[in-house]
Amino acid sequence: ALQSLLVLYDDNDERVRRIAVSAFGNFDNDRPVDPLINALGDDASTVRRTAVFSLIELLSNVPTEKSHDIRETVVEQLSETDDATVVEPLVEILRESTQAAQQRNTAWLLGRVMDDQENHDAIEALVDALAEGGQMTQQFAATSLAEIGGNHVERNLLEIAEDPGAGSNARGHAVFTLGKVGDEQTGQRLEKLLDDTEDEQVRKK
Repeated sequence: ALQSLLVLYDDNDERVRRIAVSAFGNFDNDRPVDPLINALGDDASTVRRTAVFSLIELLSNVPTEKSHDIRETVVEQLSETDDATVVEPLVEILRESTQAAQQRNTAWLLGRVMDDQENHDAIEALVDALAEGGQMTQQFAATSLAEIGGNHVERNLLEIAEDPGAGSNARGHAVFTLGKVGDEQTGQRLEKLLDDTEDEQVRKK
């Protein structure tokens, strides 16, 4: 099946290439990873975006025992590609997907391929995932925000941590991540939060 799709991916018609690249995401092993990485350099933007979607789909399909190795392979390859080509579709997936596996894989991947601390759209998508996502998505979003760091990450996390209306899980993840990216002033605000909050999970974090 893969060999047949690879023939289609060499087609001159970008619609045919896009359909082939979309089908790569249906596999449950790492064999399509290299073709998908190559597709990120396609001349057609629709093919490049589809390649990102298929990579996330592939990560969601592979057996759990294989997913770690494939994630590392994907990150290694993606780190050599243009940042915007990968990050923009990932942000779109994180904001629009309703599938938990896609959300958590996207949240995890964003923090490993993004090198721009001023990409506010991506940071805010991760912050929203931390505030509103499922438990694993929240955890992966927190680790990605810790990887990215920077002032914008810190400000957004403080808003969640100090918001009594935010859920305990979201506030706890925000506080824990601030311990990794915050400065001395943030430390002082966390000390005040420790004195003021009655939320035991937030106090523990």
